[in-house]
Amino acid sequence: MKQKGAIAAFILGLVFGIALGPCTFAFMAPMLAVVFKTAGRNIVYSVLLLLFYGLGHCSVIVLAGTFTEIVQRYLNWNEKSGGAVILKKICGILVLLAGVYMIYIA
Repeated sequence: MKQKGAIAAFILGLVFGIALGPCTFAFMAPMLAVVFKTAGRNIVYSVLLLLFYGLGHCSVIVLAGTFTEIVQRYLNWNEKSGGAVILKKICGILVLLAGVYMIYIA
């Protein structure tokens, strides 16, 4: 994209919203069910539930955007040190062992 500023941010948010909508709906559906169920009895509580859900959902995105430079510096450090490769191998082995254990106990 060659655009910058508010329009580019809006377009990027729109694209991610469309792409991630089906993923987030699986988590949002139970919240909406509770909100719709309680809205008839206590509208303030329902609005607050939805507000806090939205704040929690968006705060992760804001924090990720805020600390992008710090994370990038950490990732660059790991690329030079080779620590990321070792960590990936260890995590891969742990996932495989957990899978074998799950099959064993099933």
